[in-house]
Amino acid sequence: MNGLRAVVVCLVIACATAVSPATAVSPATAATSATEADAAAAGAPTTVAAKPSWSALPVPAAAPPVTVSDLAARGPREAWATGYEQAADGTRPMLYRWNGTAWSRDATFPGAGEPGRLGKVQFVGDEMWVLHNDREGAGEILRRSGAGWSAVPLPRTLWTYQDFAAVPGAAWVVGEDDTGLKVLRYDGSGWTAQATPDGVRYVMGITARAADDAWAWADTDTGTAVLRWDGTAWRDAKVPLPPDSNVHTILLEPSGRATIGGSQYTGGVPRTYLMTWNGRAWRTTHPPLGDTYTEAMVRGADGALWLPVRGDRAFRSTYARVDGSRTSYSYGPERTNAIDVKPRALARAGSSLLSFGTVEIYGSKPNLMSERLGG
Repeated sequence: MNGLRAVVVCLVIACATAVSPATAVSPATAATSATEADAAAAGAPTTVAAKPSWSALPVPAAAPPVTVSDLAARGPREAWATGYEQAADGTRPMLYRWNGTAWSRDATFPGAGEPGRLGKVQFVGDEMWVLHNDREGAGEILRRSGAGWSAVPLPRTLWTYQDFAAVPGAAWVVGEDDTGLKVLRYDGSGWTAQATPDGVRYVMGITARAADDAWAWADTDTGTAVLRWDGTAWRDAKVPLPPDSNVHTILLEPSGRATIGGSQYTGGVPRTYLMTWNGRAWRTTHPPLGDTYTEAMVRGADGALWLPVRGDRAFRSTYARVDGSRTSYSYGPERTNAIDVKPRALARAGSSLLSFGTVEIYGSKPNLMSERLGG
């Protein structure tokens, strides 16, 4: 009888993970239910474990409407969020720091009081690096260390600064200028312009695991392709992307695992796909995420993939947790009179998850919001 009960419980939990966000069981709820069921099947008294949940974190206001660019965390006591706000003379860069307790605005970086924007933020050794461009379009990498701020100017001004990646010993900026596609690489002493394979029209994003291991996704003459830098040249990585698909992001991990997120179009209708490289082969799945933009996807401390998705509940944000074939959902705290709650970026901060984005309250322009899962 106990064995039959355990089988029934497992079937119930498995079915619960495949339902829509409106009726899905959160990861914490599913884990608690399974623990209680196992205890009951064994004839032991059940205890209810504390369930982690999303909580709202106050963020000092910016001049709305604001745009969030990126969020990166080094651990539970240090995270940085970037973006730009509106001012009378155009956009103005904004930088926020999380110290493990609260968010504060940082205005000490070069160009903080001048028109411009901040883009992607990365940790490189003991430093924090962030891509910055001013009103005239000139770009630079701002670096923050224990000694303060320094800047590495880009060798040329680009029309578009599409993406940025940095690791110890190397950094890349991709974009376009009046001569076309540009892939710029910094080796610690200077910049070089790198060639891409024939047929590459535009590089949409870039990420790196080491100075001789960088990945990019590009638009080519034959469709979307994944490129890889091996320390010598950029080459087509021959990733078997789904037909009629694009790439939103590539998540590289120290273990060697890589995860690609994007959309595949079937009959003109997009749906999210995930591809995972385990060191030997690619595996493609289509979790029930609808048409979710996967740029903010991160690997949580629990080993699962987490990403914000389009919500189905009024006044609240929605987060998906993808663990193999199981997808479940959890929800941020209710925000009174919120028209739209949009977590824009997500980062693992120790055993917790941090989100940073915007919230639009009825009658106001979008301003900043942040939430945390766990404590």
